[in-house]
Amino acid sequence: MARITKNGTGGAVKISADGSTYETIAEIRSWSVDESADTVEDTNMGSDGVRSYKTTHKTWSGSADIYIAFNDGDTSEQLTEEDNVAALASMTVGTTYFFKFYPDDSTASFESYNGTGIVTGISRSQAHDGMAEMSITIQGNSALT
Repeated sequence: MARITKNGTGGAVKISADGSTYETIAEIRSWSVDESADTVEDTNMGSDGVRSYKTTHKTWSGSADIYIAFNDGDTSEQLTEEDNVAALASMTVGTTYFFKFYPDDSTASFESYNGTGIVTGISRSQAHDGMAEMSITIQGNSALT
């Protein structure tokens, strides 16, 4: 089995409102997905003074940082980002989406982390010496596969 390492220049995030048609979020800067599991203590008198635990609920959360891209009105180009710009502009806090996080932009053949999540935060910013940016925070609402 060959080992493949990834650099930070090829990741992608895809999003879908209905789980059937996914669109790649354009101008992605970075993304992260964090998984965790709750535990409960099940130590008893026969545990020889060593605490023990059981796993209960699993969860995940994620975020994506994006450069905000706007269609410049040039209709001579076939801009696939047009739909992405519309999707990002209409994204609202509290809405559930289907997400696919890819460590590589060759999304057909490489590993991805997939799950349904609720958008819990949207932050938009612009500095006089920087890019227009947007950050999205996501709370997982399904298993992460």
